[in-house]
Amino acid sequence: MSSRAAIFLLALLPLAMSGQQRGKFVPPDFDRKMEALKNLEHGVAPLFVLGDLNEDGVVDEKDLQLAQAYAQGNASAGISCLAAGDLNSDGAVDAKDVTLFQQALKKGPIPAPPLAYHSSLRCDYKNFFVASMSGTRVGGTLPVHFLDPRFNAQNSSVTVQSGQATAAKNGNAYRVQVAKTAPKESFITLAITLADNRKYTYTFQVH
Repeated sequence: MSSRAAIFLLALLPLAMSGQQRGKFVPPDFDRKMEALKNLEHGVAPLFVLGDLNEDGVVDEKDLQLAQAYAQGNASAGISCLAAGDLNSDGAVDAKDVTLFQQALKKGPIPAPPLAYHSSLRCDYKNFFVASMSGTRVGGTLPVHFLDPRFNAQNSSVTVQSGQATAAKNGNAYRVQVAKTAPKESFITLAITLADNRKYTYTFQVH
């Protein structure tokens, strides 16, 4: 499909970011996952794929069907990340989100779905693969860490898709440097390509 659907979902990110830290959910294997995060910078958290309710790494018709079933009767079978279905970040997965799904998936699966940071809804983080912060200050830095041992800074890449920033390898991670001229409250979007050739975007806010 074209990139229009990805752009559509990407446009929802400012909405999602406004509700990112309204609550916390303790996922399965919590201790193991916390162990992977303990030596990282304060504020770093795992990201989830917005729209990927079954956490198979893609956003497609299966996710739409899961969102429809949940919106119609709270059917949660097959859903491991309910947070991913809350496209408008209003704290619920309902008919409004189903409509957004339908619009985004008109031409097929999203080629580079956006990643999101935190939510008020549960997520198992079965796809425990990338971690970052929700944002950084003007002139500040933002790390992107690979949590899955299959991925590292040598076989995966992080580049700046839009916004005033640069990205560079930093050991086994990437460091995004925000320009001192970047406007406050502006957004920076990163393009992340993993070793398995899956592509994602991550948008964070400059504050």
